[in-house]
Amino acid sequence: MFQIKQFDIQKILITLIFTALGVVLPDAFLIFLAAINVLTIGIIHGANDLYIVSKIRKTTTKQHFGYLFVIYVLFVFVMVFALYRFPLCSLLLFVVISSFHFGEQQWYQKTIAKSAKVHFFYAAFGFMLFALLFFTNKSQTAHIILEITQEQPPGYLFDRFLIFSSGIFTIFLIIIYKQIKPQLFIQSIGFLSLLFLFSQTSLLWSFSVYFVLWHSLPSLKEQATLLYLHDSSPIRSYVKSAIPYWLLSLIGLTAAILFIDNEIISLTSLFFAFLAAITIPHVIAIFLMHKKYIS
Repeated sequence: MFQIKQFDIQKILITLIFTALGVVLPDAFLIFLAAINVLTIGIIHGANDLYIVSKIRKTTTKQHFGYLFVIYVLFVFVMVFALYRFPLCSLLLFVVISSFHFGEQQWYQKTIAKSAKVHFFYAAFGFMLFALLFFTNKSQTAHIILEITQEQPPGYLFDRFLIFSSGIFTIFLIIIYKQIKPQLFIQSIGFLSLLFLFSQTSLLWSFSVYFVLWHSLPSLKEQATLLYLHDSSPIRSYVKSAIPYWLLSLIGLTAAILFIDNEIISLTSLFFAFLAAITIPHVIAIFLMHKKYIS
């Protein structure tokens, strides 16, 4: 039986508060807060990917762990190269994979049987969230796409993306209605609060609130519970383990900021490109974790 958790109510209330802050606070201050939130909680929630993979593969020696580290770093560099060489395809891949990842994190319950249609539902929900975020911030989104891909998106793109994603989501909602019915009320209220956030605040602020509050914090809690089940303070153990990889990520981003010409690509666009580069290996690590500890 699905029960509404206290954190579900808190997320909705905090979202409304952050929406108000996004309206009244200066843009420069909001950009600073958004960057701090994503670069701390947002990045830390994915900083233990290497530990997750090593634990799943039962890596016990430093040498084997070093091999995994090299493979992981090379994978991130491949994604960075793909974003540089094939930016449009890479961004599309980022949206597709992130859509599934975000949808699964928000809707997953142990009572929902795993199946292809359920996975398509998760992806469809994530698609619709992206579509709403892009649609309500058309000019900012178009500018970032132009900077990263050097291609101007057509004006009708975001309208059609929203119509298409909403239609796909509705179809899969009907298909698995019985399985997700207990969640519909609280999820609907949460969705309305996110729609209000997206429509009233900037792209970066909207994304940061969703990414940190609705995705990163629940994911961090889940990872800590599964990976440090027998520790007295799982979250503290998780953060302690994640700090070295978090610092490495920040060093990589700082190097990119210093060496990339800001006249070619803005910090905001570089910021989203950086997230795209580290997201795909993170999604793979979480998929393996779910398969081992939850399946």
